[in-house]
Amino acid sequence: MTAPTTGSPPAPGAVRAKLRSRLAPRAAIPLVLLLLALATVFPFGNERGHSWRSSVDTRGSTHNSITADHMAVAKNLSSKHGFLGIYFLTLNEHGDLSYHPYNRFPIGGYLLLKLATAPFGDDVSSELGAARTLMRAFFVLGAVSAYLALCRILVSRWVALAATSMAFSSYYLLYYNDMVATENMPSLFGVLLAFHGMVVFVQEGRFRQLLVKACAALLLGWHVYALLLAFIVLGLARELVGALPLSPRFGRSDRAAGEAAPSPGRYLALGVVTVLFGTALLSFNLGNEYFALGGRVPLTDLPTVGSMFRRFGLDDTSYSVHSGILAWPRFLEGQFGRIGGMTVPFGWIESIWSSVVVDSGQMGDAPGMFAWGVVASGACLLGLPFVRHRMLLAALALSGFCWALPMRHNTGIHEYEAVFYVGIPLTVFSLVFLCIRRLTGARFVPVLAAVALPAFVLSNVEMADIEIYSHERIANEWLMQDFDVIRDFLGEGVLYIPPQQLHWELISLMRYFLAGSVVLLPEQWRQSKLADFLMLRYRKEGPALLTPDNRWMFLYDRAGYGSYDEYVLG
Repeated sequence: MTAPTTGSPPAPGAVRAKLRSRLAPRAAIPLVLLLLALATVFPFGNERGHSWRSSVDTRGSTHNSITADHMAVAKNLSSKHGFLGIYFLTLNEHGDLSYHPYNRFPIGGYLLLKLATAPFGDDVSSELGAARTLMRAFFVLGAVSAYLALCRILVSRWVALAATSMAFSSYYLLYYNDMVATENMPSLFGVLLAFHGMVVFVQEGRFRQLLVKACAALLLGWHVYALLLAFIVLGLARELVGALPLSPRFGRSDRAAGEAAPSPGRYLALGVVTVLFGTALLSFNLGNEYFALGGRVPLTDLPTVGSMFRRFGLDDTSYSVHSGILAWPRFLEGQFGRIGGMTVPFGWIESIWSSVVVDSGQMGDAPGMFAWGVVASGACLLGLPFVRHRMLLAALALSGFCWALPMRHNTGIHEYEAVFYVGIPLTVFSLVFLCIRRLTGARFVPVLAAVALPAFVLSNVEMADIEIYSHERIANEWLMQDFDVIRDFLGEGVLYIPPQQLHWELISLMRYFLAGSVVLLPEQWRQSKLADFLMLRYRKEGPALLTPDNRWMFLYDRAGYGSYDEYVLG
């Protein structure tokens, strides 16, 4: 009796044997060790988990502003506004309530963020800590998904453990794993979850689980489309070209014995289903925005559409401001520099931290990182022909480029987008450790894990010491306490912020601090007569001062403060 082919229902005895082998204590050891190492991201981040990042450079400012925007959206997410992703409420020139949507991403990540922060009410510090814990949880789940996928591809749990530990030790993943943004760790987890579904589909023909994982990934972010594009194109090429009589071995030499070929129709169905599902999510965003804005604006003026135009370079605004960075030679140099930073454990380069990152502003600016990024990318191309399931690894490695290149007007500006190159370090370290395994034998493989796991832990410990400035941490804690007090006063009142009181980053933070409140920005001075309160960065004694115990930000009763010129020009 022949063994069942892939895609056929396995015999009950085979299923039980498969489960016993996977649940055996020896088989679980690598996963337990990986979880113990990954768990260190929680305690080592606590020192700054309940405060804001240092803003002495652009990375800290971006970290804070994006965190504030996404937390404001989650804070305001409710049925009261039809689950519209708003991050700001203000008044228009007629005194009517006006929404400022931030619907750029699917609702799934915002809902989870809302659930994580809801139990803490209006305690800013606790909400921030809970949100960052959720982001680190997505980081851990992403690493576990990558490990489980590599176990199937590499047929070695220890090699998969070593490759995953090294790949997740990079500066970018460790620095941005607590940035509260649905476009960051939640979306990265979705990409790696879908990749695991692709591996199971190719090996066992289980198509439905791939559809479920791909749609779940789309609920968390759009980045999974880059992986789907690479997977579908390479899969179709493998099956269609491999079917030609002149190339009988093309595309099939990386399959295990007895493994059936997925039909091209399955790849097409995957593309159609995910496009339709993503379109439904996007339609929800666009519909919410359109009706919230009263149906009085063209579709091209909706915030989500405007965001799409900017990301694809259809709006010249970003290019005119960042033309030096977005020019193709400089853009590609920066991207390979980021790949280099993704392919080196941070603990190994900590000794040159000041010269590589602080002095240059971004790790991708270091010439050595650019050179190493080119080498790492080339290693993927040269090494893939010698491994099984090369199509899967190729799709994973190419997915970062499939996302970064079409939207260079966004990825070229934002350093945190480097995390979606994670497929390259996963592939490079898998190839390197497979070579070592073949040269030294299977008994030496646990030694690789003994090197990789401490590399991850060391990198995480070193990252915990970056940008911990006691004076700035204390100032940030005072700032959050001030806003806690201010929020208690506001209630249903309208707040006006006079000109020259807030720099751009503080305005971004304020969107979260004062989420749900109606706030008039400095440029809305014509509507200032509708305000009930003023917020200023300086202290002026008198009966109008409502927060005498605050240290940084002060709230005043507008009616008792004085004339317009006094508070605008004061």
